[in-house]
Amino acid sequence: PTVADTVAVAATRYNAAMFDTVRWASDSVRLARGADVFKWACAECHGPQGYGDGKKVTPKGDTLRPPNFHDAGWRLAGDREAVRRKVYTGNVQGMPHWGLRHIEPRDIDAVSSYILTVLHPAK
Repeated sequence: PTVADTVAVAATRYNAAMFDTVRWASDSVRLARGADVFKWACAECHGPQGYGDGKKVTPKGDTLRPPNFHDAGWRLAGDREAVRRKVYTGNVQGMPHWGLRHIEPRDIDAVSSYILTVLHPAK
């Protein structure tokens, strides 16, 4: 299957209800887990601090940079559901489809919270 096919499969399998049972002892526990997940799943491309300064992606010969989570204009800012969906499904530009790579909803919730709370806090 093509990357587009795989992203489409991930999109059909995504269900926001998978996060309904995720519970955390505290926000600090969730953010600590999110920091860990970010280090091994996201930092390679998005950079260790989320500035989009990690590995460049070159699909079809086009050089793309992952988004800078600190950018005030980041389009997913403040939308936890959209961030969870993007982490789960990935995209055809090179972002992995973590949901199909068996990343648990708990870890997707944690890294989404980390990105939105620590890397892109409400301005």
